[in-house]
Amino acid sequence: MSEQEKQLEESWITNAEAWTQSVRQNQIESRKLATDQAILDEIVSLHPRKVMDVGSGEGWLARALHTRGIEIIGIEGSTELVQRAQSAGGGSFYQLSYADFSKNPTQFGTDFDAAVCNFSLLSEEITELLQALSTSLAPNGVIVIHTLHPFNLAADDRYEIGWREESFVGMGEGYKAAMPWYYRTMSAWLSELPKAGLELVRCQEPVHPRTGRPLSLLLTAKPRIDR
Repeated sequence: MSEQEKQLEESWITNAEAWTQSVRQNQIESRKLATDQAILDEIVSLHPRKVMDVGSGEGWLARALHTRGIEIIGIEGSTELVQRAQSAGGGSFYQLSYADFSKNPTQFGTDFDAAVCNFSLLSEEITELLQALSTSLAPNGVIVIHTLHPFNLAADDRYEIGWREESFVGMGEGYKAAMPWYYRTMSAWLSELPKAGLELVRCQEPVHPRTGRPLSLLLTAKPRIDR
């Protein structure tokens, strides 16, 4: 595991309380404006019975889907965040790294109508995880990936793949650990799907309601029949 990957894992432990407050106190503007509703709308449109929330954090998505009658299994690497999700309810949550899940991807069954990665694919290597998630899907099941839009860049950022560091600006206070994350261009994201044996079903780009600039990238994909 690279040093960046180690720091990424540790940041979700150290920053668990700050992140929980950011989410539960609705402090992140992009989420309030468009991205939370976008992921909910996409999942609900699929009419799923059972969903895996991959990188479930403090559990907000699980709670929102639970109120719509959807069964949720959440997996999350941070024990601290799992505890917060369990306390709030709305699903069954398990402390499990992506690597450990990928070793046994059917441990929670093979009947998920959707596996959702909502701003939770932050590592450089994600192909193995996407392949593993495919094996947990029911027939006609899909993988939904929601991430920062590649064009949502600061003026001095270069449009090229590589590790970046989250500044936590506009996300509230209390963040104590730096969080590396791996940036992908649009072509890099679209290339990940066939590498993992997936094909794109739908691509959406939620935008800022005032500026019209893209806030996030929402990809819905299904396993290729010939994989």
